[in-house]
Amino acid sequence: MPVQAMLYKLCDAVLEFIAVGIYVSAIYATALLLPAILTAFAVLGPSNTVPWVATALLAFCTFTPLHLVTGTLSERFVQFSVRRASAYFPARIICEDAEAFRSDTGYLFGFCPHSALPVALPTVFSTNSPLLPKALRGRTHGLASSVCFQVPIVRQLYWWLGVRPATRAVMRKLLSERRVAVVVPGGVQEVLRMQHGKEVAYLSSRTGFIRIAVQCGAPIVPVWAFGQTRAYSWIRPGPPLVSSWLVSRISRTFGAVPIFMYGAYGSSMPHRERITVVVGRPIPVQQMDAPPPEVVSELLRKFMNELQALYDKHKGQYGRGEELQIF
Repeated sequence: MPVQAMLYKLCDAVLEFIAVGIYVSAIYATALLLPAILTAFAVLGPSNTVPWVATALLAFCTFTPLHLVTGTLSERFVQFSVRRASAYFPARIICEDAEAFRSDTGYLFGFCPHSALPVALPTVFSTNSPLLPKALRGRTHGLASSVCFQVPIVRQLYWWLGVRPATRAVMRKLLSERRVAVVVPGGVQEVLRMQHGKEVAYLSSRTGFIRIAVQCGAPIVPVWAFGQTRAYSWIRPGPPLVSSWLVSRISRTFGAVPIFMYGAYGSSMPHRERITVVVGRPIPVQQMDAPPPEVVSELLRKFMNELQALYDKHKGQYGRGEELQIF
């Protein structure tokens, strides 16, 4: 192979890693930052400038308001990243009825499954994702655990993609502004129930997002990402080495499951699995400031039924035939 072609392939591989693998790399790199800085102080001594510079950079990434580090360069990076990531898997979006979405209406998308890492969320539902229908483009925000916005580097990356903290206040604000909020209702509990070779969704007690949708008068939309569960291999601590109670307690305390993820060749690059995100039809809701429990329960039941029907309809074409278990 000519040297020029080899250099081209190398540069392309580096760009692909920056676009696709950087998000998981950032999670692991951030976990090592503080121990690395403390080690640098111990080895190099407090008079050396290297650990102090690293400390300053860590503090900058941790505490700087996110809007101050958002601009033209970050927008260009996101456009580049989403474009490369969607081509890497490849990823695409299928709408059951794209004409049902109006540009002047807010929607609450219920995105499933969570899987080890919902990689399709930032890839497909970033604010300016070219994969989105025109009626949703420029006003769609994925929602992630608030702990993500306390982690340096990760918080910047997520913010640039348009991802926002999954809090009630944020959801209400987005829907009141007639934007699209994409929530992963299964959350921590779904990750704790994941099983290898199966598709699972934890929804039976997830009434919070339904209640907010009713309070804001926002239609609820079932969404399933086929292929996402195979994007990362995972190892979750559990019996007999660690009790399930302890793993659950740690997960509740920190808002994240202590799970180890790895992709292609054991790296942070995800496995090259085709991801197809299927978006169902909006479920209309009647706006109520204080919806009765029976209204919320009925809407949740309808959402679960619509999600099951959506999965069953498309699993033969976009999945691998696994049965869906809804907890």
